[in-house]
Amino acid sequence: MTVLAILASFSAMAADSAGDEVENLVVLLTDYGTSDFYVGALEGSIYSANPEARISTITHEVLAFNVAEGSYILAQAARYYPPGTVFAAEVDPVVGTVERSIVLETNDSKIFVGPDNGLFTGVMDELGIDCVREITNLNLTGQGRTSATFDGMEIYGPVAGHLAARTDPAEVGPEIFDPVRIEVVEGDLEDGTLIGTVAHVDHWGNLVTNIPKELAEMADLSPGDRVEITVGGENVEAAFATTYGDVPQGEWVAVIGLLGRLEIAINMGSAAEALGVSAGSEVRVHKI
Repeated sequence: MTVLAILASFSAMAADSAGDEVENLVVLLTDYGTSDFYVGALEGSIYSANPEARISTITHEVLAFNVAEGSYILAQAARYYPPGTVFAAEVDPVVGTVERSIVLETNDSKIFVGPDNGLFTGVMDELGIDCVREITNLNLTGQGRTSATFDGMEIYGPVAGHLAARTDPAEVGPEIFDPVRIEVVEGDLEDGTLIGTVAHVDHWGNLVTNIPKELAEMADLSPGDRVEITVGGENVEAAFATTYGDVPQGEWVAVIGLLGRLEIAINMGSAAEALGVSAGSEVRVHKI
């Protein structure tokens, strides 16, 4: 089965379950990594609040402190989970400050628990906002206290566990109307040049941009064309192709990826390592 077929089946399953909300499902996304005890402590805080919880993980390998990348990954994965799913997420460069902790309910009946720092920007844009509340009820958090370093274990995990057990979200605290959003630069086309940013660097080092295929079509790009790409001040020439294997190993290629966005890659190599760039880098592409 192809990756496209697998994701299509996930999407269909989520749609089929739209009328029945799941219970006790908590999904995690963090920049904790997996070499320390932090992930285990986060999961433990969820089980302590809700022993019946089932835990699924998107990733714990978001680039450290990169809220923009966390927002992108979370939004792309969340669409495949069924209504009723509760997400606990933490990517926070200023953890322990006066920043609010929030619960976001989306229009498709999913719940997100985490910092009010823009991490849920992609979710708000993709899934819509039903209600946002500030977490003030310490009875739903770990031991009725907060941590100065990791809010995940003391706030987000326990609150997510309670919400997955069908605690009314209204119990977490008052509704707010000004959740923080990060500034997202939309893809654009100017004088034949596609302009955007690297939204995500995937496991293979491919640069997933925020430039949609519709803009590539407006730029009159077709498989077989040659393009000049500028990323983070570095210039490369690549083939615009249908898939990575359309060029020899080690060659640069630009394709429209799984999510309908322009991707920049090296066949069987890492574009990110070759260019020394990460999420947030500016991208410019024009036909030669």
